[in-house]
Amino acid sequence: MRRRRWILALLGALTLPAPARGADPVLRAEVDRARVAEGEVIALTVTMEGFSRRAGDPRIEAPEGFEIYDAGRSTNISWINGNLSSSTVHTYQLLSRRAGTYTLPPVTVEDRGREYRSDPIALEVVPAGAATRTPAEGDAPADTGGRGLFARVEIDKTEAYADEQITMRFRLYQRKDVRLYEISGFEPPGTEGFWREDLGPQQDYTVRLDGDLYQVREISWVLFPTRAGDLEIGPGRIVCHVPARSRRRRGFFSSGLFNQEQLPLTTEPIRVHVRPLPEEGQPEGFTGSVGQYTIEARFESDEAHQGEPFALNVTIRGSGHLQTVGAPAWPEWEGFRVYDSGDAVSVQKREGRVTGEKTFTQVLIPTRTGVIDLEPIHFSFFDPDRETYRTVSTAPMRIDVLAAATVPGATGRGEVVALGEDILYIRQEISSGLLAARASGVGVGWLVHLVPLALLTGAYWLRRRRAALENDPVLARRSRAFRRAEARLASIDPSAPAAAAAALAEVWETYLSDWLDVEVRGLKRSSLKGELEAAHLAPESIERVLSQLAWADDIRFGAGATESVAGRLSGASGLLHEVEHGLRRSPLGARTI
Repeated sequence: MRRRRWILALLGALTLPAPARGADPVLRAEVDRARVAEGEVIALTVTMEGFSRRAGDPRIEAPEGFEIYDAGRSTNISWINGNLSSSTVHTYQLLSRRAGTYTLPPVTVEDRGREYRSDPIALEVVPAGAATRTPAEGDAPADTGGRGLFARVEIDKTEAYADEQITMRFRLYQRKDVRLYEISGFEPPGTEGFWREDLGPQQDYTVRLDGDLYQVREISWVLFPTRAGDLEIGPGRIVCHVPARSRRRRGFFSSGLFNQEQLPLTTEPIRVHVRPLPEEGQPEGFTGSVGQYTIEARFESDEAHQGEPFALNVTIRGSGHLQTVGAPAWPEWEGFRVYDSGDAVSVQKREGRVTGEKTFTQVLIPTRTGVIDLEPIHFSFFDPDRETYRTVSTAPMRIDVLAAATVPGATGRGEVVALGEDILYIRQEISSGLLAARASGVGVGWLVHLVPLALLTGAYWLRRRRAALENDPVLARRSRAFRRAEARLASIDPSAPAAAAAALAEVWETYLSDWLDVEVRGLKRSSLKGELEAAHLAPESIERVLSQLAWADDIRFGAGATESVAGRLSGASGLLHEVEHGLRRSPLGARTI
């Protein structure tokens, strides 16, 4: 009897976790945006932390001019310092009806005889047509099999110049009345022939299509074509877990955890025509930069001393593929010894565009005194919007060079020595875990009673695993990186050397980006080496990975032999297993499932 009670108690602990005591309940109400147009929807999220199981549902009073709809709820459970704690998230849709300024009253919840209130929220509704976000041209509520779910890949242009920005968006549309348990198996569209930049985390919003409300999940990238010709953006794939069409008898095993089926969605490929940069009008000193840019130069000081080095920073700002922006045309300055001190890139990604700046630094050592005028610095680029080449210049520069300062006991000066190139990020990974206690003293006859417990424990673990992968994108990418890289590597055709090299580079860059949680594309090889060293990957593995990437670059840009393509691909498979094993044994591997 005691053993039976022990099993029932453990079963209850798994299914009905109690919130941790000792902390006051917390109630939060948040909206995804406070300004919308008439007919658009605001997502309201109400989070309840530390409430008892007897707490009531949130009470919400919709402002005049809005309609409110319940969009479901979810519960998160965690184990912290020996205590089970839970939080419940209620989601609502606020449909705007009239333009005006409104206030959402505090959301209230009653628990143990006490009322809890959130802060009020200011809302603004503007006239129709002034929305901050509208569906792309051609959007239509066509779904798959009548499920109210469909996926689409859209780009902002199907014709572009080489290295011109193209914004690509993957969108999953879910009609408001459609139930979706979870999403898995996401494969972004193939982008061979493009340099791809991630535009940040997933965006969620709501649109109205042909009178129906759709929740949209959007992931976006910026693409830069690397060669002229007709390129193809491959299909994207995603698997939606939805209620099964044939339902079992009601009971525990008819819940959504067991009574569901997978609905795979695949988008259509898109063809992009890439035009080469025109030869006519190409200025002297053009290095291949495409976009819209300005240039600025500044000294680190308004005066200098003869024989002492000082820095001149030239910054190119604008919108475009900043990683490939070449150095400006440096004049021949008299009265100076000049040393190149490298460059640094700073990139911002917003509103579907890549902007930022690239700074080139020159170290100048004056060889004479007096006021010295320096010629302007010129930078040429191709502007795809105007379809013409442009040249921008810095303002005239002047520096006052003073006589060299004398220091008692000084015996002379040495030349400028470059000590390093990159600043490496310091990463700290903290992991902890709980070890299950070993069970003992359970007779063979009681094993039959453990079968339901084992099934429930397995289902509970599976649900927790899915929730962890859904709530932690970094964890999800690391856990799936190897399988995706292995599948893509096996699909590379070695008969086309340039395409095979580009695909191999994309496999390694995507795989390492998933593991390191940094954008490897565009990262200097020395910086990538530092990231891998910080992850405690073996030095020999690091060198072999860098060798693979260097080989791929040589083949793509015509600087290497092509007879070893098949051998390189074969070696990449073994190296991938080696790197995966090393990363899983590293501190980063503590955050995988």
